[in-house]
Amino acid sequence: MSRVVALNAARHGSLRVQPQADGAGRRFALLGLSELAVAAADFPLCLAKEAETGRFNLIALFSLTEPRNLFWHEGGWRATYLPRSAATAPFLLDPAGDCGLAIDEQSIAIAPAGVALFEEGAPSEYLVDTQRLLAEIVDDIARAQAMVDSFARHRLVRPLTLLFRDEDGREHELAGLYTIGSEALRALDERAVLELHRADWLGAAAIIAASLAQVERLRQLHNATSGRAIANLALSVEE
Repeated sequence: MSRVVALNAARHGSLRVQPQADGAGRRFALLGLSELAVAAADFPLCLAKEAETGRFNLIALFSLTEPRNLFWHEGGWRATYLPRSAATAPFLLDPAGDCGLAIDEQSIAIAPAGVALFEEGAPSEYLVDTQRLLAEIVDDIARAQAMVDSFARHRLVRPLTLLFRDEDGREHELAGLYTIGSEALRALDERAVLELHRADWLGAAAIIAASLAQVERLRQLHNATSGRAIANLALSVEE
């Protein structure tokens, strides 16, 4: 549940928040273009389709069969990199709100022992920094979106399926994700290769495809924290 409203000093002046306090239930996070290489050191990077628009988003995947974040343990992140969009709760950009922000009043990040949002009626330094960070993240995600839109135009985006078999023999399938097809990359004509190279997106496509090796890390994290281990994992790309 969420209740997002424009931030208002009169209504929210006494609120405090605990940054990064809502990570346990996150299954993925949107990524900006500048984060791609560092995020690939921890997470499988995939593409997910928006139901409303049909466009693809670049995401870092945090879980497999469970509705929880495998990189969240004992109240904190256990990864070498934290995607920036995963550290901005409970705020969204909103020009109608104080400091240009909206807030989710139902977020668990709101906590009495957290950081103050307002000091003597004025936005705190933390709030000002959060607004600036959110603006940077939105711009960075838009640049990633432009890249992924180009991949889709060049027919590089391919369905990805993950099939798991647990130790009891039961199978689970994670569908609805996409990646970059290696055969489609090889089939690009010279004009498309030059276009993607000049945009510095060819290397990004290779990083996204190679990051799927991190699915094995998710399996290891699952097996270390779950009562039912994944015995076998099969990854297939519909070329």
